[in-house]
Amino acid sequence: MLVQYSVENYKSIKNEIILNFRVDKKYEGDRWAIREEGVPPLYKCLGLIGPNASGKTNIMRSFLFALKFIVNTIERKESAKIKIERFQLDESCMEEPASFEFVFYQNKIKYVYGFSVNEDEVVEEYLLGYFSAKPKTLFERLEGQHYEFRGNDVKLQKQIAEKTNSNRLYMPVAAEWGYEPLKTVYDWFRFVSRQYEKFDISSMVEQLIQKKERKELLLSELQKADFNIVDIYVKKRRMNDRTHDLLQKIFSEFAGEMREVDIPDVRADVRLVHENRKGERLDIELDEDSAGTSVIVQNIVELLSLSEKGGLMLEDELGKVYHTRLTQHFLEILKSDTVNCGNAQLLFTSHDTKILNLLNPDQIYLVDKEEDGATCVKLLDDFAIRENENIELGYLKGRYGSVPYMKG
Repeated sequence: MLVQYSVENYKSIKNEIILNFRVDKKYEGDRWAIREEGVPPLYKCLGLIGPNASGKTNIMRSFLFALKFIVNTIERKESAKIKIERFQLDESCMEEPASFEFVFYQNKIKYVYGFSVNEDEVVEEYLLGYFSAKPKTLFERLEGQHYEFRGNDVKLQKQIAEKTNSNRLYMPVAAEWGYEPLKTVYDWFRFVSRQYEKFDISSMVEQLIQKKERKELLLSELQKADFNIVDIYVKKRRMNDRTHDLLQKIFSEFAGEMREVDIPDVRADVRLVHENRKGERLDIELDEDSAGTSVIVQNIVELLSLSEKGGLMLEDELGKVYHTRLTQHFLEILKSDTVNCGNAQLLFTSHDTKILNLLNPDQIYLVDKEEDGATCVKLLDDFAIRENENIELGYLKGRYGSVPYMKG
C-alpha cells in the first residue's frame, strides 16, 4: 500500500510536493481508514482540488512518469535520452534533476525508494527498508554511476551495477537479474502499474464477468448508479490486416525508444445491454454510449478489478462527465469494506466541490500556483475548520484559497 509520494522539479512543479496517505489520529476510526495488521492506518483515497492550470494533472503525470520509468527501465536502449520535463520558469531548475520518491508497504515491510534523473542519466537512486524500527539502506547511487552497497551480497550487487547503463535504474535491473532482496520491491511497482501498462477495459470486464458473483456485483453497482443497464459482455471480432498494421505503426511510433508494441489482431468490444420501461433491450458498444455512462462504467470496472487484491487507481478529473451523485456513489464503493475488501487506494483530481464534504480534511490537498508560476499544495486540514462547517461553501467563498481568480 502507498504511504507517501513526493515529486520535485517536474513540469509546473518546482519545489517538493508531498502527498501523504497517513491517517491523522483524530480520524483513525473513520471508514476511510484502512485497518490492516502490521500497517499503520492509511487512507483509501486522496483528492487534489483546485482551479484549472494549477498543476493538478502535472502531479498525476509525474506519478505515471516515475511508475513507467521504473517498470520499463530494463527495455531502454543505451543511447536513449530520458524524456523528462523540468520546471522551465526558473533557469536554475533546468540545471537540476527531477526527483521522485515512493514510501510504501510490501509484505508488511515499509520501503522508501527514490531517484533523480536528467535527460542523460540517473543522477541519484536509493532504497531503504524498515526491517526493524530503524531503517536500513539497501543501496545508494550517487553522481550517476557511483554505488554504495551495505550488508550482504556486495560483490554480486557490484557486478549487477556494472551491467546497469547510466540511463537505467539499478533497482529494476537487479530485480530482472534475479536479485531477490530487490525483486520484492520491484514486484510492488509491477503490481501497481499493471493496469497502466496495458489498460484494457475489455480484459477487465471479461475477467470480472467470468465469476457470477463479481458480474452480479458489477451490474448491481451500475444499477445503483441509476442506469437501465441489465447486462454487460465482451464481443470479439478479428481486425482486418490494414487496420491492424496501421494501429501497430501508430502505437510503435508513440512508444518510441522505450519498447516494441504488439497489437493483437482480435478486437474486443465491451457491450452494454440497456432495457427500457417496456422491457425492450438494446445492445450498445461502450464507446458509443453517452460520455457519462461510458466513463462511470469504466471507473467502476477498474475499481472492482482492483478491489479484491488491492492496488492503486489514478483518476484525473474524477466525475468530469457525470453527475456529482455518481461521483458520490463511486466513492462509496471505494469506501466499502465489503466491496473494496482488498483495500485498493485512489489518488484523484476533481473540480467537483461536493467532494469536499465527503472526505476528511486531511484527505484533500488544495492545489494552486505561486507567484512564480510553480504548483504548490496545501492540506485542507491545516486550516482552522469548525465542527460541522460546510467546507464546500467555505471553499467557494475563497476561505481556503485555490479557487479561480475572476476579473471583474
